[in-house]
Amino acid sequence: MKSKLRTGRFWAAVACRIGVCASACLIARAQSAGSNTITVALAGQSMIRSDLRETAPKAVPVIQGLLKGDVVFTNFEGAVAEKGETIQEGRGFLAPPEALDALRTFGFNLVAFSGNHAFDLKATGIQNTIREADRRKIAHAGTGSNLTEAAAPGYLRMPNRTVALIASASGLITPGGSATAGRPGVNELRVEAGDKENEATTDLPGAPGNTPNPEDAQRILQSIRDARKQTALVIVYQHNHVFGNHSFATIFTEGMQERLAPNEWLQKWTHAEVDAGADIVVMHGAPLLHGVEIYHGKPIFYDLGNFIYNVPPTLSYIDEPMSWESAVVYVEFQGGTLRSVSFRPVVLNYAGEGQPDIHNAYASNQFLHTRGLPAPATGARAGYILERLAELSKPFGTTLRISGETGEIKLK
Repeated sequence: MKSKLRTGRFWAAVACRIGVCASACLIARAQSAGSNTITVALAGQSMIRSDLRETAPKAVPVIQGLLKGDVVFTNFEGAVAEKGETIQEGRGFLAPPEALDALRTFGFNLVAFSGNHAFDLKATGIQNTIREADRRKIAHAGTGSNLTEAAAPGYLRMPNRTVALIASASGLITPGGSATAGRPGVNELRVEAGDKENEATTDLPGAPGNTPNPEDAQRILQSIRDARKQTALVIVYQHNHVFGNHSFATIFTEGMQERLAPNEWLQKWTHAEVDAGADIVVMHGAPLLHGVEIYHGKPIFYDLGNFIYNVPPTLSYIDEPMSWESAVVYVEFQGGTLRSVSFRPVVLNYAGEGQPDIHNAYASNQFLHTRGLPAPATGARAGYILERLAELSKPFGTTLRISGETGEIKLK
C-alpha cells in the first residue's frame, strides 16, 4: 500500500477512504500535492520526566508511529534540571536534558516552553531549558532571559520554508515566573476580571467577565504580525488555565462544566490572534480534550489535553478518565489554504511499572516515568474519544466525520 500511496492523488484518496491511519493519509496527500504543501502534527502536552529512550524503550516506536509531518509540535511542560540540581531548589516538574533528546527521537522539531511549570526551577530552569534546546537545535518559543526574548517568535527553518511559533501562558504562573525587561521567565498573557487579575488561583465570585491585559495582548499580537511578514506558516500556542471566575483547582475538584470548554474571553482572544495572522492556534492547560473551531479558514484547537503525562499520583484533582485520553491532530496546508484536519485518538496508560509514591509530590521513580505514555486508541474506545470531540466541536459549527478509528473535519 505504501508504494501505491506515492503514485499520486488517486491512491491517496483511496487510502483515506479505506481507513488507513490519518497520518499516512496526510503524508500521501502532501506528497501528491507538491512542494507548496506543508503538514503539521500537533500533540497534547508533554509532561515528560525522564529520558524515555532509557526508562521506557518499548514506548519509543509506538510514539514515533503517531508523529508524522513536516512540523511536529508539543509543549514541554516542565523545566530542565542539570545533574545535581534538585527539587529542593524549586518545584517538582523537572526533567534531565536527555528528555529533550527523547522528544527529538519521537519526531518533535517545534516545542513551546510557555507553561506554568516552566519556572519550577526558577530562573535556573528557564535558562537550562533554553540552553539545552539550543544545543539540540530544537526550535522553541515562550520563554527567554527577558520579556523581549520570551515574546519573540521561534523559527523552524526547513528547506524552502520557515515556520514560526509564538507561545504564551495564562493563569497559575508562579510569582516571579513571568518574564520582565530584566528577569528570565514566561511570556505571560495576564487575564483581568474587572479590577482584579484572574490568576486562576482564587475564586472571584461576582467578578465581571475575563479580558486579556491590553499591554500583554498588544505584545503578543505584534509578535504574530511580525512573524506573518517573514514566514509561510504561523503557529500560535497558549498554555491556559483561566476557564472562568473560579480557581483552576475549584473547577477541576468540583468537576464544573467550565473545565470542558473555553471561556468566552478565550474564544474572542483566539479570533484576534487569527485576525493578526495566525494560521493555527493550539492550546493546552486543561488536561482534557476540548473542541475545535475553524475561524476564517484557520483551525483553533482549544485544548489537546495530554500526550505524555508523567503526573504524580498525588495530583488527584486533575485525575479523571478523560485526562488519560486525547488525540494527535494532522493538519495540511497547501499554500495558505487549509486542506485537511484529521485526528488519531490516543490513550495513556494509567499505571506505570514499579510502585507509586502516593505521599511525595516530588517523587521521581520508575512508576512515574512509565505512566501516562501514549498509544493509539482502538475499537470502541477510539470511537468514544472521537464522538466526544465531535460533540465538543459542534458549538463552534464544526462537523467531525468519524471513520473507524480516525476522524476528519468537514471543511467548507
